[in-house]
Amino acid sequence: EPGKKKKRRKRKKKKPGAEGAEGAEGAPGGDRPRQHHRPATERAPFHVGEEVFGKVTAVLDTAVMVDLSGKALAIFDRTEMEADDLVPSVGDRFVARIHNDGVRGGLVVLTRKPLREEEIKPAIEAASKDGSLITGLITGVIKGGVEVDISGLRAFAPASGLDLHPQNANFSGLVGQRLEFKVVQYKNAGRDVVVSRRPMLEAEAHERRKHALTLLTEGQVLKGVVRTVVEWGAFVALPEAENLEGLVHVSEASHDARAKMVDLVRPGEELEVKILKIDEKGKIWLSRKALIEDPWAAAREKYAPGSRHSGKVLKTLDFGAFVELEPGVEGLIHIVDLSMTRIEHSNEVVKEGQDIDVVVANFDPRTKKIALHPAPPPERAHEEPQKVGRGAVVKVEVIKHEASGVIVRILGATGRSARGFLPAGQTGTPRGTDLRKTFKMGSVIEVKVLEVDPRRGEPKLSVKAMHEDEERKAHREYRQQLAREGGFGTLGDLLKKKLEGG
Repeated sequence: EPGKKKKRRKRKKKKPGAEGAEGAEGAPGGDRPRQHHRPATERAPFHVGEEVFGKVTAVLDTAVMVDLSGKALAIFDRTEMEADDLVPSVGDRFVARIHNDGVRGGLVVLTRKPLREEEIKPAIEAASKDGSLITGLITGVIKGGVEVDISGLRAFAPASGLDLHPQNANFSGLVGQRLEFKVVQYKNAGRDVVVSRRPMLEAEAHERRKHALTLLTEGQVLKGVVRTVVEWGAFVALPEAENLEGLVHVSEASHDARAKMVDLVRPGEELEVKILKIDEKGKIWLSRKALIEDPWAAAREKYAPGSRHSGKVLKTLDFGAFVELEPGVEGLIHIVDLSMTRIEHSNEVVKEGQDIDVVVANFDPRTKKIALHPAPPPERAHEEPQKVGRGAVVKVEVIKHEASGVIVRILGATGRSARGFLPAGQTGTPRGTDLRKTFKMGSVIEVKVLEVDPRRGEPKLSVKAMHEDEERKAHREYRQQLAREGGFGTLGDLLKKKLEGG
């Protein structure tokens, strides 16, 4: 039994905590806005039907604002006043009854005609069926919208029914205004009424849009304000045309096809745009690119093949490195053009942000693609460019020895065209010769181009074939010289001469 008593005591200790947790969560009054949340045990300052006294703080055309002894701010609908009633002044004492205690988050609503809501219910129910408009007084801003008093009947207007762009709207300025609404819901004998201004707002916006579209023409240049930026474009408001919004598609934002919208424009930024098209649905298509000089327009002459330029490495990838030549103009150094030896990634040779001198290898104006090669260092500036083609004889520098042959650099060439391979069988040396002794590192020799690898662009070279060509050439020149001098030559030459003479 002593053990049981202890358990009871523990349960009793838990109960206050549990009740406190329930009050903190607001379960008994879960529909109340957070900013006006009060514990379940706390009573509202006033209850419905209670007569209260207050001081007038403001007199509007539609309502009287009353301070209830500092406990709450109240609103009184002036439509309750008769034509001969004296309009109160600021500072006057005001007496009325509580009609709505404001626990949902709106202002306390005062009345002098507590039963008038029953008189208006049939008209509101009829309006919900036939779509006719009713007039209501906005009495407070609550979570998700505003409270509306319709001749004493409380209604709710959601934010989406008050503004076409509710996420940017501030409804506090609407309190005390009398506006027209459409009844979209009437349930529970008038205890659940929802109203909206959206149909009227959409109709007004449609008329404004029709008028604004008459002010716009294709090709017109206007100032705009960026409203929203998304991955595929930006929506821009046009103040000169009732703030109509048009779309700048990402393809019309920049001459750089790889640029991202978030890097080009920001919400709130002012910019000039050109109207490209207004389609049959009234959608406005805008261009930012049309008003920016295309850096590629003069690039064809500026970046001619063979020309040398300075750039900055923008991005290193496994297939090469992108180099910015000027804002909006980039070129690619393919990985096989970056190094004389094979590498797995371009960052083994260059780093992002690094300044680099390059030579233009190819320019395709149609696709706006520039192929680049690393430029030769200053100490190689004197090297004359050589044409690397099948059968050509070129000068090369020995840079590496391998068991299968010698790797060389073709003087005056860049990129993959500068790298050549001289197989051991084409060196013109006996088998087993130590190529490191015959072809010393850094030595310059002449070789013949046997073929060029169509895939990698690397030439296969030969010293042997070059010597054979030289021997054939020397023999040919020798015979031509004998023929000119009338010498005996070989026995075959004498027989040939004899036969021709006979």
